[in-house]
Amino acid sequence: MARVDSYRLQPSDPIVINGHEDEQINLSLEAAPAAEVGVVQGIVQLSNGTPLSGATVQLFDASGNPFDHTNSNPQGRFTFPDIPVGSYFITASEPGYTTPTRIPLSVAQGRPTTVTIIMQADPTATLGAIFGIVRNSASSQVIVSATVQLFQVTGGTETLFGSVQTNSAGQYLFSDLPSGTYLIRASIAGYLSSESAEVTIAGRQFAPLDLVLSVDPDANTGTVSGIITDRSTGTTLANATVALYEISNGIENVVDITRTNAGGLYLFGDVPPGTYRVKATVQTEV
Repeated sequence: MARVDSYRLQPSDPIVINGHEDEQINLSLEAAPAAEVGVVQGIVQLSNGTPLSGATVQLFDASGNPFDHTNSNPQGRFTFPDIPVGSYFITASEPGYTTPTRIPLSVAQGRPTTVTIIMQADPTATLGAIFGIVRNSASSQVIVSATVQLFQVTGGTETLFGSVQTNSAGQYLFSDLPSGTYLIRASIAGYLSSESAEVTIAGRQFAPLDLVLSVDPDANTGTVSGIITDRSTGTTLANATVALYEISNGIENVVDITRTNAGGLYLFGDVPPGTYRVKATVQTEV
């Protein structure tokens, strides 16, 4: 609440106390000029005229900075006394209701400014939320820009409900969730994806759910793939034997062997950094 001086602050002369003494100090105060203040008053109510008790009423100055706040009484009424003359904005909030657009108002000296604030029911008031932090399992450091997916689970079937990315603090948030069962999956390049246990939201419930991701030991590996064909006809060769050789100091060593599929395709995964050569053949029994 704003305060103003009725009298100007008046200092006394210095006082020295030596031992057991009694000093009398009288001051003559000079009346302060009449303060240019007014009153802001009003009522918080629903659209049908029902007063809303206990709502927080916030007064902002002309620049939008919070100036003062109070609560509506059982009759929905509120008062801000001794508000300096000028321009202001006002609004109100209460759980279960949406915050109205700020109402502009002007305060005049010695006169009340009356305002009615209409509150509307919040259609999301019965919806819940799931929030949490994604961390590195080894260091507990937060993971930034991880993809977090929310799935709604119904009768054992998972349906993607939403997808977000973690912020600079590793945090994510899914809001406005209807009652139901959900699970979270998180992933990012260089880590193994992780999945939470199922969590059930009932009404306006806010459920914390943190996830940890483990570094993928194969994150710094590559792949080698291709198609094996008959040179003369160009026909793809199924079931061809394909060997992957690592070359080190001019020496070739087989590190993996696979076979082509029906389309002649082969694939070597999780190949560490290095120099390699691929060799292929088709062998038949005679």
